[in-house]
Amino acid sequence: MSDFEAKLQHLTAVQIEALYSEYIGGERIALLLERYAIDVPPSSLIKAFPPVRCASLRCPYCQASLYERRKSKTATSRQEHMAFCKTCAHRHYFPGPSRWRRDCACQPCLAARQQAVLDQRALQRTRIKEHWSLAKRATLSLQSLSITRKLQLLAMLEVRMDSQGERLIPAEQPTGDARVSPSSVMDAAILQALHEDLVLLPDPDSPQDAFSDDPTPKAWRDKVYWIANISLDGRQRANLTSLHRALHQVLSSGPQPQWRDELAEAIETLSIEEVCTCIASRCAEHGLPFEARKKAAEVATQLLGMHPLRHIRSLASTAVRGALAFIARSQVTRLHASNTIPGNMLAMAERAVREQWQFNASGYDNNAPRCSLNHVLFDVTLKQDGHGLDRKIAEYIKQLPRPKPVTSASTGKEVCAHCGSTLVHVQSGDKETIVNCKDCMARTNQPVR
Repeated sequence: MSDFEAKLQHLTAVQIEALYSEYIGGERIALLLERYAIDVPPSSLIKAFPPVRCASLRCPYCQASLYERRKSKTATSRQEHMAFCKTCAHRHYFPGPSRWRRDCACQPCLAARQQAVLDQRALQRTRIKEHWSLAKRATLSLQSLSITRKLQLLAMLEVRMDSQGERLIPAEQPTGDARVSPSSVMDAAILQALHEDLVLLPDPDSPQDAFSDDPTPKAWRDKVYWIANISLDGRQRANLTSLHRALHQVLSSGPQPQWRDELAEAIETLSIEEVCTCIASRCAEHGLPFEARKKAAEVATQLLGMHPLRHIRSLASTAVRGALAFIARSQVTRLHASNTIPGNMLAMAERAVREQWQFNASGYDNNAPRCSLNHVLFDVTLKQDGHGLDRKIAEYIKQLPRPKPVTSASTGKEVCAHCGSTLVHVQSGDKETIVNCKDCMARTNQPVR
C-alpha cells in the first residue's frame, strides 16, 4: 500500500466507491476532500484510490491477480493503459489506439523475449540448412561447363576465393582494387548466371542475415558465401585450389576452334562494358552524373568497330571535357551535358577515321584498375599482349581458330570417319562438330560424332 492509499484507510469500501463515483461525475475535488476528511493535495486524490482487481488477468510468474489503476476524470484514450502485479515487477500493457506496442521490462519478460529470439533464429537456421542443403544439389563436372562459364568462374576464383574456408567471399565484401569485371553491374550479372546454372551454390553456413526470414528463405546474392559446385573426379566437390589449377590449365591451352563463338561474344561483351565503365569513371571524376548507360552501350558497339579500346578511352576523356565546357558555355544542367557524351564520342570517332587522327596515350590507361575477367580472357586464354586495348575487337576475333570441316582428301567432300561414306550431314556446335552418317545411322540408329 502506498502512502497515498493509506489516506483512505478510514473509509469503507462502499464509501470509497461512492467517492470515486462523485469524483468521476465532476464534483469539485476540494469539496470531496472536506466531505470525506481526506488529507491529500487535490491533484493527488486519484493516486489515493486503491487499484481495481482484473479478474481475467493473472501474473504468469506469481500466478496472482493483476490490478489496474483507476482512471482520472481527465484521462484520454491515448494515455497508457496497463495492469500490474502487486507481488513482482510484471506489467501487462493493453493495446492502445496507436500501432506502437510497449512490452514489459521485468527480468522474466526480458529473458523470455531473448529466448524467443534465439528459438526463432534456431528455427530459421534449420530452415536455411534444409532448403539450401548442398547434399540436395548434384555436382557438375568441369567438362560440362561452357567456355563462358569457365572464364567467369576462374575470374571469380582469382578475386573472391577463400582457400581456407573453401568458399567464395560475398560480393559486398571489399577486395581492394581487385574486381571480377569492369563494373558492379557486370559482376552481378556474372554471379547471377553462375548461380542459375548451379555452378555456384549459396553456402548454408553463411551469416543468417544473408538470408530472408521467409518460411522458404531467400539468399541475398550480395551477402552469402558461395560454394563451387564442380567436381573433378565425378564424385565430390573439388577444393578451390585444385579447381583453380584445373581451370587455368584448361584455358591456358589456347583458344580451341569449338570455343570460337563464345570467345567472340566474351570479347565483345567485355569490351562494351569497359567502354561504359570508362565513361562512368571519367564522369565521376568531374562530378557528372551518368545515366545514359543504355545509349553508351549502343554507341560502344559502333565505336569498337572503328577503333581500339585505348583510342576510345581517349575519346571519352575528350568528350567529358567537352561536356564540362558545354555546361560553362550554355548553362545547361550537368545531367543534360552528361547525356551528350556518347553521341559526341561517336561523332569524334567518325571524324578520327576520316582525318586519320594520331592518338596519344590516355592517362586513364595508367590509373584504371584491370579486372580479373580481362586477365583471364586476354592473357590466359588468348595469350594477347596489350590487355585487349591495342587493336579493334574484330582483329582479335579474326585470329580465333575456326572449326575445320571433315573432308575427303580425294574428293574434297565431307565423309564419315568410321565408314568413309559421303552420305553425311555436318553440324558445327559450340563444343563439338557432329557428323550424322546415314549409313552408320541405318546400322546403329545413333549419330556418329
